[in-house]
Amino acid sequence: MVVLDDSHRLTQFLKVYDDYFKNIKRLFMIIIILSIWFFILVSGIALGYFASIVSDANEINDDALVREVTHLPEMPQLQTRNVNLIELYNAQTPLLIAGPAEVSPYVTKAIVSSEDAQFYTHHGVLPKAIFRAMYQDIFNRDNPTGGSTITQQLVKNQMLTNQKTYDRKAKEIMYAMRLENLMTKDEIIYTYINRISFGRDTYGQHITGITSASYGVFGKPPKTLNLAESAYLAGIVQSPYYYTPYTKDGDIKNAKAIAPSIQRQRYVLKRMYIEKVITKNEYRVALKYPISEKFI
Repeated sequence: MVVLDDSHRLTQFLKVYDDYFKNIKRLFMIIIILSIWFFILVSGIALGYFASIVSDANEINDDALVREVTHLPEMPQLQTRNVNLIELYNAQTPLLIAGPAEVSPYVTKAIVSSEDAQFYTHHGVLPKAIFRAMYQDIFNRDNPTGGSTITQQLVKNQMLTNQKTYDRKAKEIMYAMRLENLMTKDEIIYTYINRISFGRDTYGQHITGITSASYGVFGKPPKTLNLAESAYLAGIVQSPYYYTPYTKDGDIKNAKAIAPSIQRQRYVLKRMYIEKVITKNEYRVALKYPISEKFI
């Protein structure tokens, strides 16, 4: 009798276990089906959203895109993109706009090393940097590193707003990728340094472009900037009004207020050394340069 009772209990247990397993299996299948439908729905919405942005971005043709990006207040707007911008920048008089012939090569090396080390090899965007920036934005991480290339920054500054929306970012990415096929790397970087903000000058006025920055901070033409001075100006680019050595009244900030810009300059120099665009000796000499004594 005991054996039969135990056998009956075992049978009941197995039946309950089998029913439980079937319910779990059924629930698991429902979850999978719902997940697939949810993925299809989200993908459809995302594709539709992306298609609408692509449509908006394609409304501007190639010639208009280049004109928008290369528009500099000091120059007449180009009527065609079939112009050698480097020759045009080098030929400007007075030299408010400057090309390679009138700018120290240290300037572009400093900016590329600190702002976009892969500038000469990427095609306008860096997918890893974009995903990293999205992750930091979604999870509200402190000290975001950003994901914009120099090409993206140029597009944003010239064509778009600073509004932090996915719509604006998507257009920035698409315009940047198109621009890489319409302009040379030199044209992009020199347009960038002629249009980027460098904070304030010795009169407390806003300064835009490397020529104004060079004269406004060091009182000299950009062609004569040495390594330390070039790295200092490149450092200002990340946060112009925080790193500028001048107050809104044009006075030189006190040593404590200038310290962050000195640290930023050292970071730029280190990046230049890491990227092997300067030697170890050049790096050491530049670190010792009394930069704060050279402000006008």
